Amino acid sequence: MKKVLALTTILIALLSACGDDDAVVTTNQPQDLCDSIDITYTNDIAAILENAGCSGVYCHGSGTGGFTMNDYETTKASAENSKFLMAIKHEISVSPMPKSGNKLSDENIQKIECWIQNGFKE
Repeated sequence: MKKVLALTTILIALLSACGDDDAVVTTNQPQDLCDSIDITYTNDIAAILENAGCSGVYCHGSGTGGFTMNDYETTKASAENSKFLMAIKHEISVSPMPKSGNKLSDENIQKIECWIQNGFKE
């Protein structure tokens, strides 16, 4: 009985150590740069995602891949997941986005990073 209890305790400890690292979004833009530009969802991010085809009904407008981007709230919730930015930046271990198009321009990626870094302004 003691062995079962000990093994169960070890198993629980190991499983809890394998937490989801997706909760932390890492941006690489200098804070002074992001402070110098006023990026909002309404004025900037919505157009970037729409032009890239991200928010259309055949993509993340309908929740494809677990991300929904059809308005401010759903886009913010998606951007809070680290895989959102990793996919946009075409980083290893995630599916690069947009799936059927070219990588976003460095300028647009920078805007998205600053939007995230500055607290997802609407």
